[in-house]
Amino acid sequence: MRALLWLLLVVVTVAQAGDATLAARDGWIRAAPPVAKVRAGYLVIENRGDAEVVLDTATSVDFGAVEIHEMINDAGTMRMRRVPELRVPANGRVELKPGGLHLMLFRPQRELPEGAEVKIALQGPKARVEARLLVRAP
Repeated sequence: MRALLWLLLVVVTVAQAGDATLAARDGWIRAAPPVAKVRAGYLVIENRGDAEVVLDTATSVDFGAVEIHEMINDAGTMRMRRVPELRVPANGRVELKPGGLHLMLFRPQRELPEGAEVKIALQGPKARVEARLLVRAP
């Protein structure tokens, strides 16, 4: 059953963005104790179009706020900082993964046990893509 759920979540969500087509896949959220007020989310966003796409907003009904962040090495110390936008190159992809770009998911609006599914929307001035993220252990 769990494998079937994972397979269903790998199905690509597609959205038209002007002349670009975006797809989100392989979305997941790191499992955390029920009292955790912050989670991290990861996914791959593909742009099958001929123009770069900018995404600058992320939302979810399951969280009070969603921000795009990145990890950077600051003189040997890893730090996290908010980034204003994701740029998905033409005919390219952006991978949000542990230790790099990722989503910070603040104030969960419901319990999110392992196996739960969350919907996230990322959008920009001319683009929008929706993704499904599965709560799982890393």
